[in-house]
Amino acid sequence: MAKIVLKVGSNLLVKKGGEIDKTYVTELVREIVHLKSLGHEVVLVSSGAKAAGFGYLNGRNVGPDLYMKQALCAAGQVQLMKLYETVFELFGNKVAQILVNRDDFGNRKRFLNLRNTLIGLLEMDLVPIVNENDTTSTEEIMFGDNDILAAMFAIGWKADYLVLMSTVDGIYNEEGNIIPVFDSTEKLKSMTGSSWGTGGISTKIRASRGASASGIRCCICNGRRLSNITSFIRGESVGTLFPQREFSPGARKTWIGFLSTPRGTLVVNKGAVTAIKRGKSLLAVGVEEVNGVFSQGDVISISTVEDGEIARGICNFSSHETDLIKGVRSDKLSSILGYECAKVVVHIDNTYRK
Repeated sequence: MAKIVLKVGSNLLVKKGGEIDKTYVTELVREIVHLKSLGHEVVLVSSGAKAAGFGYLNGRNVGPDLYMKQALCAAGQVQLMKLYETVFELFGNKVAQILVNRDDFGNRKRFLNLRNTLIGLLEMDLVPIVNENDTTSTEEIMFGDNDILAAMFAIGWKADYLVLMSTVDGIYNEEGNIIPVFDSTEKLKSMTGSSWGTGGISTKIRASRGASASGIRCCICNGRRLSNITSFIRGESVGTLFPQREFSPGARKTWIGFLSTPRGTLVVNKGAVTAIKRGKSLLAVGVEEVNGVFSQGDVISISTVEDGEIARGICNFSSHETDLIKGVRSDKLSSILGYECAKVVVHIDNTYRK
């Protein structure tokens, strides 16, 4: 049995006129039900709320203001779920809706609650359908982050497979040929999307690299050929493959590295960089600059001026305390702060190295 996350975007779900393609939805559901019949667990990450709202309101003119777009998505999300519910019922399956935003992943307690809800839905044999909560989050409307959302969900669920379905066959190189296995050094062909999709191939690549780095086998493939999904799960060559990292960093470090939201940044010196690369904790003496306001126990970004972020970790001090002890040897920390404290700023066990 495999745990599979499928992501389908608006460009696949929506016809040229702006209405949801019910035939495509039916065939998508048929494929998901087939995967379930083989014993797999499937989560569907689906865009399309905005387009569904447009169709529901008969193309009514909606202003460019963000609140109007959010209202359109709020109306459309109901219609989208009604369609999924109806079609899944035809195949004898029931669905459940999960609306999330980045904060649901960035806060570890909320993230664990989300994961427990997902476990409960699957135990009840429901098909979870996930989307960005557009009424409270602006990321997807502005940036098209459902690819990133799908990757974050797959990482949080510890999925085996992530399939990002596109309107093209995969990633193309400069010569116009499909790249069967992704190579970050290869130059890519520039590609543009349609008016309904707000993401792009670069977003899909970023999402796929994050998922594969956490141990998930991922591909970008043509979603118009839905048989690609089963072919990929069987191990056949489909689209562009992102091979998974051989060794997963573990649940806690995966959350720190891929799902958490850093509350601040510590700029460190070269000595600290060398120590972290060798598997050592971050000491106060290696901290040069403290940016942002954070509390003890918050996740922070560990960066350098030259290379940007090199790691993330859970900080043992607040931003104010860290600022007081930056550049100070570990045996002097207690005398500066006035109480017995940790000897390291970020312990290596609470660090994810890039």
